[in-house]
Amino acid sequence: MRLWIDTDLGDNPDDVVALALAVAHPGIELIGVSTVSGDVVARAEMVRRFFGDLGVDVPLVYAGPADPRALAAAEAVLAIGPLTNLAGLLRAGVDLPPTAVMGGVIRPTTHRGERRQLESNFAADPVAAAVVVDQAEDLLIVPLDVTAGFVADKVTHDRLASIGAVRAHLDRWSSADNELVLHDPLALLALVGECVTIGRRQLAVTVEGRLVEVVESGSEHDVVAHADLAAARSRVVDLVVGTPFG
Repeated sequence: MRLWIDTDLGDNPDDVVALALAVAHPGIELIGVSTVSGDVVARAEMVRRFFGDLGVDVPLVYAGPADPRALAAAEAVLAIGPLTNLAGLLRAGVDLPPTAVMGGVIRPTTHRGERRQLESNFAADPVAAAVVVDQAEDLLIVPLDVTAGFVADKVTHDRLASIGAVRAHLDRWSSADNELVLHDPLALLALVGECVTIGRRQLAVTVEGRLVEVVESGSEHDVVAHADLAAARSRVVDLVVGTPFG
């Protein structure tokens, strides 16, 4: 699968793990990365630096949305940040390839000690989330209520931190006493059909960014309903830690 990733790398380090997993996965050829949210130029430079530290060839990296001609070579897109870039492409008439989105909440869930009905990627740009859910034709949604349980235990954290390029991002996050939740790597596994159960739902996005089921008028999409978190944890660690980067 030729994959394009749209990321807000630089905040939660699960983006870094997802990028490493994309490079390590035998069924994926990572052909490009675009950055979204805030200072996209700084995020793009961080992406390039990460690949350099990882010791792998840098794919195309765009600060901001992907060039449609470059994106046309992708067989799938993984969106692991706010959906601003994807919505812009759709508004411009670009047909997206099959797309997996880490975002939204189907069932209210507790995450980082708070009961959540809003997920940060959708809440960051609710209008964009609404456009993508309404207009994308082949969309897989990987919601927070599934990913929130994918917490890295100490063994998983330490094994991922054994990779130098990953460790700096994990250390910065851990120094603030944040637990590592692997939302984005789970979304990547879902995209390639591993470790998850998928259902169909008719969905829309409210003005606040809430993902809601609208049976009569919503857009029908695939949604991850359940994940085998033990299998997913083993898969992420085995691939990322077991790959001789460089």
